[in-house]
Amino acid sequence: MQEIINKIIQQNVSLFGKNPNIQKINIGFTNTIYNVNDSYIIKICTNIDNENKFQKEIDFYNSNKNNELIPKLYYSNTDKKDVPYFYEIIEKVDGVSLYNVWHTFSEEQRESIIKQLCDAMKQIHSNTGEQYDWTSKFKEQFKTLFDSANKLNIFDEEEQKLLTYAFSKFEKYLGSDEFVLVHNDLHFDNIFYDDGKIKIIDFERSIYAPRDYELGIIYRMIRKPWKFASEETEQYTDSSHYANIMSYIEKYYPKLIHVDNLYQRLAIYDMVYFMKHLIKHPEIEELKDDVIFGAKVVTLKDELFFDDVRTPQQLMDFMDINIEYGWIDKNEQTHIGNLKGFRENYRISSIDEMIKTGLGTCIEQAKMIKSFFDKMGIENKLYCHRSYETEENFDKEVRMHCFVLFKYNDIWYHFEHSNRPKRGIHKYTSVEKAIEEITSGFEEHGDIRKLTEIDSIPEGLTFKEFNQFVNEFDNCKKKNI
Repeated sequence: MQEIINKIIQQNVSLFGKNPNIQKINIGFTNTIYNVNDSYIIKICTNIDNENKFQKEIDFYNSNKNNELIPKLYYSNTDKKDVPYFYEIIEKVDGVSLYNVWHTFSEEQRESIIKQLCDAMKQIHSNTGEQYDWTSKFKEQFKTLFDSANKLNIFDEEEQKLLTYAFSKFEKYLGSDEFVLVHNDLHFDNIFYDDGKIKIIDFERSIYAPRDYELGIIYRMIRKPWKFASEETEQYTDSSHYANIMSYIEKYYPKLIHVDNLYQRLAIYDMVYFMKHLIKHPEIEELKDDVIFGAKVVTLKDELFFDDVRTPQQLMDFMDINIEYGWIDKNEQTHIGNLKGFRENYRISSIDEMIKTGLGTCIEQAKMIKSFFDKMGIENKLYCHRSYETEENFDKEVRMHCFVLFKYNDIWYHFEHSNRPKRGIHKYTSVEKAIEEITSGFEEHGDIRKLTEIDSIPEGLTFKEFNQFVNEFDNCKKKNI
């Protein structure tokens, strides 16, 4: 390989000079990479099986010459005359991957970064390609994977029915008549950050596809950021830091978000993506759950409505698909996965508002859950577990959780949705046992809370007003005593 790199250096002496500093970089398995003068990267495709992807990357550079948010391509060669490999010379990108620093940013900094990313995507997507049968492509991929999964007995009979029904809807949701160049791998390990600016790298997976396909991996990363981080940066991945990315994309690149049936399309992309990994690792239950959840979004997103929900499991499915933890403040600003400005700007949304926005805190979600059980005539209890709020401690950290217990066939259950790690329908031998488990563990961390059973959650109240509302139930008990 020394002879090869020497020849490349000699042929490009005008770039490198006569005595350049050359360092081999020990990363990757499909390409051999050198750093020259700490300004250039020589990438040599020493794995012949990777030549098609390598050519894609060269084509990508040539199609985006004026995009300042990607490295500059100085030279490429694929004729193999003087050098028996494909190779390219590109600008060395300074900085670190976004995974290294994202957790240190303020929301204002994160918004600025996503604005730059949107600018980069707009330029990339300005390259258009010929149409082809996008629906058939995904139907064929999924059918092949599904057949393989069934040979491995991964799914039970009910799950197979769900996946088959979801598959029948591919035709309805996947139609597209616009094909643009997409990067197709835009997670934060492929976005470098340096002094407030970003540059995107790694274009070997680029394809011509419907514009929204770019969101596939971004949306996966938002929900499971640790999946795409390196071992070194995985420790920094807190999902709450990624919660507002989609709203920033909508703000700066609305055309990417405002696509008919967007979430059904993204769910189909998920089904194929996770099924590929599941076939290789059938023992990983999480991958199976990801495939099943995607199928539920495809089948139920436009079929299961709140007014039509009849069972607790249907309610869980409806909320899984349609409601995430978040809130809209009094200034109509969206907050997802965080409580910034909560005390000052929060108002309790109505159930209709929550369904429209797809957002609800534990307060709204408990309100929806109780409303369902009341409608169905199922006995239930609504609780607020919180630090006691008074005028003196109202500036402290928000510590509250609202939850619902319900009785079904003489058995008590806890219906939990807003607390994602504990999401599910949990069975208990009694109300007392349920409350004991749900409210345990807080005092160990110095979090002293009070449990109050309430009969309703009014809409429109501020956080302070809601706490005063809850306090009245304690006052009533004291009076009764």
